[in-house]
Amino acid sequence: MDRLQAEARAHGEFIAVRDQAVRRGILSVGVVLTLTLLAASVCALGARYFWLFDLAIHFRVQYAAMGLVGFVLLLVARAPAWALLALGVAAWNAMYAAPALVTHHPSLPRVAGEAATGDPVRLRVAALNVLYTNNDYARVADFVQREKPDAVAMLEMTAKWRQAMAGLDKMYPHRYQTMGVGGRGITFWTRLPMKDVSVLPIGVRQEPAIQATLEVQGREVRIFAVHLTWPLAPASAGRRNQQMELLAERARAVTLPLVVMGDMNITPFSPHFQQLLTDGRLRSAAEGFGWQASWPSFFPLAGIQIDHTLVNSRVVVEHFTRGAATGSDHLPIVADLVL
Repeated sequence: MDRLQAEARAHGEFIAVRDQAVRRGILSVGVVLTLTLLAASVCALGARYFWLFDLAIHFRVQYAAMGLVGFVLLLVARAPAWALLALGVAAWNAMYAAPALVTHHPSLPRVAGEAATGDPVRLRVAALNVLYTNNDYARVADFVQREKPDAVAMLEMTAKWRQAMAGLDKMYPHRYQTMGVGGRGITFWTRLPMKDVSVLPIGVRQEPAIQATLEVQGREVRIFAVHLTWPLAPASAGRRNQQMELLAERARAVTLPLVVMGDMNITPFSPHFQQLLTDGRLRSAAEGFGWQASWPSFFPLAGIQIDHTLVNSRVVVEHFTRGAATGSDHLPIVADLVL
């Protein structure tokens, strides 16, 4: 009997030691996760002033979700004080992320002149960074044929991509393309009459932006197709911000209905993006349609929205969505607009 009792005590002690070790491990993971999220969230406060902090601000949705994970881990580890900190970090980031997550029909101003001109005029536009190393040409062509936009901009177009997409000329008789440093550029197709088309001078050398005026059932709309610089170093981040300043200046000068679309390499959480909207008198077409993460398509959990359609006050947004994957690291974006 004594031996059995001793074995039972030893087993109980083993279980207790094991459980304690597991709790310590969970506590360590929860604490490290919470402190990392807290540091990233604090760094994001300086996004306007330092390029690395601006990168940190783009993941507000992920910080909120991972904060909740940390909260649960720390509750399991029986560390209520740490759990409250994790919950606070989650709530802090959720507060910033909420406007981008909410789905509702946006309350937008009436299009100027709509009452006088009768029926509204609809326009569907699409944009896609095809990824120059991607060879899945058929999926991109299928996307265009399925969505049937009136105008589509493709970014990172190389000579091979332009040759592969030549069949779109049958659907879209009007085309303009640019080529910059490295042999890549933007190609803009439309089924609508196009005029005043040229390079948009906003300082993009690698893939020069495009500006054009389309005629839609007797009305004109100005289109900007852009691919801003990837901000993974101080110099390139500075160039992107300068490009957005020039883009805002150009947008503010447009008196027609205006649509700006493309890969802007920035999320709505960045103060630089918000400054673009303010200075350019623009708003995001994605507003009110939920979180529209467009990159990276191969890792949705880390998804952020860096592909955008922006419009001025003379355009109403009926719908905004992402298209299906096309083999690129970006998802296409499609916007249904009313002029």
